[in-house]
Amino acid sequence: MPNSVLRLALGMTTGALGLIAMIRLVSGAFSEGPTRFAWMAILFAMIPWVVYCAWRAWRGHISRRSAVAVLGLCLAGLAVVWLLTFGPVVALGCSLAAFGVIWVSDSPPRRFGGADTFVKIEELNAEDLD
Repeated sequence: MPNSVLRLALGMTTGALGLIAMIRLVSGAFSEGPTRFAWMAILFAMIPWVVYCAWRAWRGHISRRSAVAVLGLCLAGLAVVWLLTFGPVVALGCSLAAFGVIWVSDSPPRRFGGADTFVKIEELNAEDLD
């Protein structure tokens, strides 16, 4: 499991990828660049996304394999956001997929041996023979 600083950096990279992709996506709609209102809308929507991705990754239990998957998705998204016309949409998908890996790794670990915890009513009413 990577240390907490690396997990935090992966989460921030995942969120920043979404932020960059959204800026590129909205910038394509304006000929002279986004207006102040567009910038405000982007920042109000995407800054919480960056913070939430970083927080989930920081408190999660990301394995090395998951960390490599998140890093690969982020690098692919960062590369494609600048190269292709539909790159911002693909980068948003990569950001969401990387967050999905982070989110799944944040789920609590499975408990094994659940069959031993079930007790029948008859066992509770029976007297101890020991």
